[in-house]
Amino acid sequence: MGVTIRDVADEAGVSATTVSRVFNHDHLVNSETRAHVLAVAQQMGYAPDATARSLSNGRTQSIGVILPAPHGEFFSELIRGLDEVAQEADHFLLIASSHYDPEEGASALESMAGRVDGLVVMTPRMRSGLLPQALDLDLPIVFVNSETGTGDFDRFSMENRAGARHVARHMIERGRTNIAVITGPPGSYDVERRLEGYRQALQAHEVPEGRVVEGDFTQKSGYEAGRQIAAFDRRPDAVFACNDYMAIGAMLAFQEAGIRVPEEIAVAGFDDITSARYANPPLTTVQVPVYDLGRRAGERLLRRVQAAVPPEPDHVHMSHELKVRASTGGR
Repeated sequence: MGVTIRDVADEAGVSATTVSRVFNHDHLVNSETRAHVLAVAQQMGYAPDATARSLSNGRTQSIGVILPAPHGEFFSELIRGLDEVAQEADHFLLIASSHYDPEEGASALESMAGRVDGLVVMTPRMRSGLLPQALDLDLPIVFVNSETGTGDFDRFSMENRAGARHVARHMIERGRTNIAVITGPPGSYDVERRLEGYRQALQAHEVPEGRVVEGDFTQKSGYEAGRQIAAFDRRPDAVFACNDYMAIGAMLAFQEAGIRVPEEIAVAGFDDITSARYANPPLTTVQVPVYDLGRRAGERLLRRVQAAVPPEPDHVHMSHELKVRASTGGR
């Protein structure tokens, strides 16, 4: 592995942010510190291609995205939207993952310093210390489905609460009164809000809250949750999974247990991934415009990167649509 920005920072006795500023925003660093960092970097052989480009034209011609996970149809669609915007602007897209770990997210954020002109960040939670580091980077950042706790950044959010309320209300209106829920990774921004929406719908219709079974957004975890639900003494008549992968996994477990969907248990998910419409039976779910989310976040970031005067921060809510299919008795 080559010399990293962190290596230079450790050797020079400064922060990685200072090293990044030396190579990208040298007017923000005093001349003595700049000379010291450059001398250390030269001695260590630190000169990535992105840095060379930034020295010549002030830009790396790259934007970065930090995601909670590196795989899955949801993230693939988000990346597709971002990548198209980047290509149209003659930029490259660099991708990193936090793996739902705040410390890994902080490391990914630091690793992008000096390599990109701006960042799209989608993290489970921002209370872990990542936000102060983001503020210190002096880098244009757009957050997607992330809790920042401040209005200083552009934010794009899906209608997690409203979508979950909608799907839970749909199942209640279909006569379901014992609705279990399969959650996702602990601390997930999306999961917390989807659970809130689910509970709001149940409270509004005076339906008791159902059993809560843990998942981690994978199809395997949905399958294991489905096996647990199938073994309950008092089995629910409906299940809301906080994403489609888990809903599809749960339906497989029900089929193996001889439980008919939707006759005995209605099942619904969230996201409307491509696999949802081809599941057996086709899955009722909340459709969110993931590709558009990626495009709009990318367009906003590039506008901020290229603007002489940065625009005022904005918070954009992306709409949702309930797709009723056979898994809850729809057509």
